[in-house]
Amino acid sequence: MKIHRNNKNLIYLLAIKLVFLFSVLFSKYLFADIIYIGVASNFSDPIKLIKYSFENETDHKLVISKGSSGGLYSQIMNGAPLDIFLSADQNLPLKLEKNKKGIIGTRFTYARGKLRLISFNKKLLNKTFPRILTSRDVKYIGIGNPLFVPYGYAAKEVLTKINLTKKISNKLILAKNINQVFLMSYLGNLDLAFVSYSDIKSKKNNKKGMIWEISQDLYSPINQDAILLLPGKQKRGAKDFMFFLQSDFVKKKIRDYGYEVD
Repeated sequence: MKIHRNNKNLIYLLAIKLVFLFSVLFSKYLFADIIYIGVASNFSDPIKLIKYSFENETDHKLVISKGSSGGLYSQIMNGAPLDIFLSADQNLPLKLEKNKKGIIGTRFTYARGKLRLISFNKKLLNKTFPRILTSRDVKYIGIGNPLFVPYGYAAKEVLTKINLTKKISNKLILAKNINQVFLMSYLGNLDLAFVSYSDIKSKKNNKKGMIWEISQDLYSPINQDAILLLPGKQKRGAKDFMFFLQSDFVKKKIRDYGYEVD
């Protein structure tokens, strides 16, 4: 009888230990979040590295949706279940605050973009900016659609400042996002393209193009803001990612892609 009772006690203790063991092993999965993030297309390559690092350091998973800032903003306003928005400008996250789609107090500038002019057309490689824009060898100039693409809006500001908007308007080709502008240029569909400096730094290619710097005096600062959205308010993982995005490690990686970071 005593032996039987001891066996019961052993089984009971073993069961407690097994429950504890399984709770330790699987608790991290039970408390992990899947975080849905809308990311401006100019930040496509940096977010891949950040996603890899974040998922290795935490148990959370990131699902990335890329597109133009304006397009992502429209999706959020129409109820897209995104937890975080990484815009290519400040205005759209600010609007989300005012529309109560974004959480007040969570918005911050994660990167500051730079605009560049690029060409893979060999006939243009020795010409200077801004005279190159009116060259007879230039038929097509690509920019992001200023209505939806912050870098396209910056390009429009440049053309206005140098009084060339009307003169070259028939040469302008509008793209839905800034990555598309770079790709069209690389494939030879454009003679010139206004692109983000990060695209030039990110793309590994065998074709050597000419890059013209554009003075910051010609366009407004491209401050790219992040904001926590309503669906992400209750997710610990979303808050963890916002904190991670402001870490020194991530800031260094962002700088490596050609952005300025405070």
